[in-house]
Amino acid sequence: MTPESKALYFSEMNPLSRKIRALTLAAFAFLVVGLANAKPVHILVTGDMHGWLQPQIVEGQTLGGAAEMFAYWKKVEHYRRGDFLVLSAGDVATGPALSSVYKGAPAVETMNAMEYDASALGNHEFDFGLDQFKILGRLAQFPFLSANVLGGESGEDTLVPAFCIKEKLGGKIGLIGLTTTALKGLTLAGGLRVTGYAEALRRAASQARAKGAQVLLVIAHVPLDELKALAAQGGDLGIPVMMGGHSHELGQVREPASGTWIVNSGEWWKTYSRIELDYDPATGKTNLQSARQVWLRQKQAGADARVKTLIAGWQAKLDADPQYGRVLGHLSSRLVRFWPVSNFVCDAWLAMDPESDVALNNDGALRQDLEPGPLTRAVLVGLLPFNDALWRLRLTGRQLLDYLPKDEGRMGMAGLFRKGGIYVLSRTGKPLDPKAVYRVLLNNYMAETSPLLKAADPRPVVVEKDWRDPVERWLLQHPSSPEKPLEAILDSQPRL
Repeated sequence: MTPESKALYFSEMNPLSRKIRALTLAAFAFLVVGLANAKPVHILVTGDMHGWLQPQIVEGQTLGGAAEMFAYWKKVEHYRRGDFLVLSAGDVATGPALSSVYKGAPAVETMNAMEYDASALGNHEFDFGLDQFKILGRLAQFPFLSANVLGGESGEDTLVPAFCIKEKLGGKIGLIGLTTTALKGLTLAGGLRVTGYAEALRRAASQARAKGAQVLLVIAHVPLDELKALAAQGGDLGIPVMMGGHSHELGQVREPASGTWIVNSGEWWKTYSRIELDYDPATGKTNLQSARQVWLRQKQAGADARVKTLIAGWQAKLDADPQYGRVLGHLSSRLVRFWPVSNFVCDAWLAMDPESDVALNNDGALRQDLEPGPLTRAVLVGLLPFNDALWRLRLTGRQLLDYLPKDEGRMGMAGLFRKGGIYVLSRTGKPLDPKAVYRVLLNNYMAETSPLLKAADPRPVVVEKDWRDPVERWLLQHPSSPEKPLEAILDSQPRL
């Protein structure tokens, strides 16, 4: 109903209704004034990009791609620098070889070219070590933000800024960063201390307000459910939107008590969120107009020329490196991570270390599926992007059973499988003996982040400094070709 029709409707009512009409029209006039003073904030946000700079081709369509997304923003979202906030929810690198080989630099440079304003600090920012992250921080033309990650020898120093303030349309918008409290169990970067979300948010909000921030927004490498709980705790802070990540979720929800919207924006530059926010620079009052989420799947995808050229330069550098272009094998079909790829990696490890009885690999170690075509060192880097080593531990059957998944959960394994709820050693066909001692091969991340494993064998043997090397040797010992593809000799059966 238009304002004119609303006035006509009320004019035919009784005196009480006319009073209601007068109050309603007064309120409407106040609303019109409020809207006249309101300033729009246009926000584009991505999450968990993991270095997927180049698009994927899925069913004949172009899915994602950094250059493709930037071009789409300009064409469809009418992006112009200065009119938008471009934000990231963290985990910018560690994915395909194009980003991982060069320790995140291509991803950060691409984000510079896409004119990002800020990024939450993700756990994978530390995959190449704390010193390399500091290099990436200097390379970035935007700040990494986290109010709850502290560093330095005392564990009290600020590692990155807790917040930054962006001036938009005559007002000051404070962006506060948060990082998952599970950080310590997800990275081997030492010297870090992680505090709770609520206390860090309140501290940063107070500091940002003191610096003149009129509106507060949160960008967080934190799952949606945890942010929803935080929004309920911080309802008095007046934060209209919290933008999350870490869990690769694409979704949004409103926390009813505080009215705060939580928006998580997916992964891999395949998806993004467009958020429209109005605020009054004089009062700091905000109103979320919309939060729209987009899958970037296009039949005919354009690409921003500058970003495309930047990515092509990094790709040319990778292609020219003989270490990463060497063909090690061939696949004729797509292999998914569980179970074909998981079995392939663990079987290769165990075959290359005959002294071990069992090989284990954690669920999150494998970062992508394997596509049809040649298998190169670059493909292995994309599959196993972390700079991990292989360690051998001596564990009793009891210790091993305590560590292995119970009824639920996934873990890659070789030399071992579970049948009828019982773990059976492959070479003997008998259940694990709790009193026997087994030599267990696994990546150093698993050993260093598990209190159980650290206590069980504090002096592991380093079998391989690079966990990809035994896979490469196994591939060369088992030649494959387009005519005799690798999957013909792989075991794809579940082992849990």
